[in-house]
Amino acid sequence: MEVTLPKSKPKLTKLRTLFLRYLAAFCLGTIGIVLLLALTMMGLLNTGAVLPANYAEKQVLEAKNRILEGQKPPLNPSSALYKYAKYTVDGKLLEHSLTVEQGNAAWKQMEGSLSSYTYPYSYMKVTYGEEVYIFRYSIVARFSNAALRRILPGVELFFIVLFCVLFLLGTSLLASSFGRKLARKMNGLQEATRRIQEQELDFSIQYSGIAEIDRVLQSMDQMKDALKNSLEQQWNLERSRRSQISALAHDIKTPLTIVRGNVELLSETAQTEEQREYTDYIAQSARQMEAYIKTLIEITNTETAASYQPVSLDLKEFASTIEGQIQALAAVKELTPVVAVHGLPDKLYADPVLLERALMNVIANAMDHAPAKSKITLSVEAADDRIRFRVTDEGPGFSPEALKRAAEQFYMGDPSRRTDGHYGMGLYITEFIARLHGGELHIANSKVTGGGEVRIEVPVRFS
Repeated sequence: MEVTLPKSKPKLTKLRTLFLRYLAAFCLGTIGIVLLLALTMMGLLNTGAVLPANYAEKQVLEAKNRILEGQKPPLNPSSALYKYAKYTVDGKLLEHSLTVEQGNAAWKQMEGSLSSYTYPYSYMKVTYGEEVYIFRYSIVARFSNAALRRILPGVELFFIVLFCVLFLLGTSLLASSFGRKLARKMNGLQEATRRIQEQELDFSIQYSGIAEIDRVLQSMDQMKDALKNSLEQQWNLERSRRSQISALAHDIKTPLTIVRGNVELLSETAQTEEQREYTDYIAQSARQMEAYIKTLIEITNTETAASYQPVSLDLKEFASTIEGQIQALAAVKELTPVVAVHGLPDKLYADPVLLERALMNVIANAMDHAPAKSKITLSVEAADDRIRFRVTDEGPGFSPEALKRAAEQFYMGDPSRRTDGHYGMGLYITEFIARLHGGELHIANSKVTGGGEVRIEVPVRFS
């Protein structure tokens, strides 16, 4: 299947340009927030909803003028933005809207002075006859509504807090938008990486429109094509190799059969002791060569997976068939078979021939290593969404090296579990068959018997 790139790629944008766009949006957004708050403030001032910062000072000057004209000023109206204290000339507090402590502190602060400022208040002193007035006020804008003034004493502070909230909200939204857009642009890169990792190479690269990302995607596209070609060449070479090996093995069988047949005929003729010994050597070597060729053909046939033909089989009937074969083999080898079946579904989608072959490989291997008159146990059970076949023997178990390598081709490095006529292919073929079914092979030593424990697990599929 030929892989073609999209005919038209999106216009490329550099990451720097994308970032600068969002930076410009951030700056414009910040300026917009400032202008919006400034215009709102001006509108509130024009409508009278907010009183200007010098409004309290104007009220104090108006009260001062009335005092100096000999009139009684409005000292504590509900609209007043100031507080006051009235004293005698010697500092005795007569009446006040300040607290006593605040009044005494104001008198001490205004000694010898007509006006003063101590953050956050301004003070003004007015003397008329035997009476002295001290007014305290703040140079801040305030809401004209008395209830709002109690909740929000300073309009400037309110707008500063509002600016911070809007600034943080806008920054968060802009950062989230930038992150989502960058993530969308990276989707093609992540998807390409995942597919190449899983060796799914028949797909088209989806370009992002970001120059830096697309350069990486272009390199990955070239790597994908090179990897696909390499895998195809490797597969073709491997398939050719297997075909050649299989053909050669079948070709060798014919002359070897002739050799073995003639050796058998030769062994029936009158021979000297020395000639009989040589004849036996030839016959034994021919049998070994036949076993090697059989194993070689078995390898090539198994790896091609051409014989994998799954059907919906009756699982209980299949387990019964395996049980019958175990009992027949155990009788010959003087072993006691134990078969346990638990909670199996009625059907399983699998290749009965291959699955039986895999199980009998494991069972035969266990019987070869089990001591005489010992037990061979096969348990078949449903575990979650899998069917688990477990074969346990009472032999010497697997060595630490064999636990890691027992399923490798031609591995026969474990003397404790090596027998004549085996060439290290049984568990390799079993594992291959398990994987054909989407399952796994697990090799361990039984904690109960100390012998080998081999599990074949295949998923429960009905079609």
